[in-house]
Amino acid sequence: TAIAQLVTTPLDVLRNRIMAEVSDNDDGVKSSISDDDTTGTSGLSYIGRLTKIAEEEGVQELFAGSWPRFAKALLSGAIQFATYEETKQKMSEFFIKR
Repeated sequence: TAIAQLVTTPLDVLRNRIMAEVSDNDDGVKSSISDDDTTGTSGLSYIGRLTKIAEEEGVQELFAGSWPRFAKALLSGAIQFATYEETKQKMSEFFIKR
């Protein structure tokens, strides 16, 4: 899962940027800020937006925040595996004694 987190970070960066483009009007209806779109991304596809970010800000921006996500997934996986193994061992001991 840590590798998956690292690989999908550019998609998460893009999702966050798209979400940041949406604002709430006074009446609570969501609308896109693209009415006065200064970035020129309103008509672009996902691939187009990823390419635009990579060209304008650099590929490293697509991986912004990847190390914390990677570390979290790695630590979470290690804890899950250790907990599983310990539980399996204790359950085995419990049922063997019966």
